[in-house]
Amino acid sequence: MTYNAAALNELNDKQREICISSDNYVLTACPGSGKTRLITHRLAYLQSKYSDSRKYNIAITYTNRAADEIDRRLDDLGVDMSAIWCGTIHQFCMHFIIRPYAMYSDYLRNGYKIIDEYVTNLYCSEIAKELNINVGYESPLSFPKIKVEYLKRLRANREVDFNLILKLSLQLLQKNPFISENISAIIRSFHVDEFQDTNELQYKILAEIVKKNKNINVMFVGDPNQAIFGSLGATVKDAEEIQELFEVSFKEDKLAGCYR
Repeated sequence: MTYNAAALNELNDKQREICISSDNYVLTACPGSGKTRLITHRLAYLQSKYSDSRKYNIAITYTNRAADEIDRRLDDLGVDMSAIWCGTIHQFCMHFIIRPYAMYSDYLRNGYKIIDEYVTNLYCSEIAKELNINVGYESPLSFPKIKVEYLKRLRANREVDFNLILKLSLQLLQKNPFISENISAIIRSFHVDEFQDTNELQYKILAEIVKKNKNINVMFVGDPNQAIFGSLGATVKDAEEIQELFEVSFKEDKLAGCYR
């Protein structure tokens, strides 16, 4: 069973218009406006339209749960998933950049281990105690001395935290243009969910890839009014700012209605 045009009837007029469009979009979509439905159907539509191609149609989600939900909906539609990839930006970087190209990084080439927030907090607590710094309610990594020692410890242990995944991925792309070219050649589209919680590194990683193949279709979907991670570096960019960074044109539009 494969996705067919009749499935587009599940969408409203605006969703259908965007789904089949070849334009790049920055979409404002409030909660309940059907953005997950749109992303799911757009992935399915592109997969069906280019069924003979192995280029990836990609959804970048903020959480694993959101990626799982898109995968579930695609499965319900009976879509061939062989050229569709859904996951977080960190998972994307690991799958497409770090694992295949770690040998080109001084930091990564001799092996590495990914650590989670628990280990990060443990290290920071130990370092703060060693340096006799009372962090109070502040983030330990906002203290320069703690951050320096923390990064030294990671390097000595050959460890990588979530933020380093992004930094090292961007370094690999910027210092080795052939990596961006290789990745861009196997991607047809990016769909970035909850873009209001995207940070500068994430924008730049995707931009490095798109600039090497401007035929990649890009859609950012989210609600700037729902941005909640500004303190963690999230940046809400408008279409003009994204255009300048990605060097391709974008349309601005809005999803209306409520499906909850």
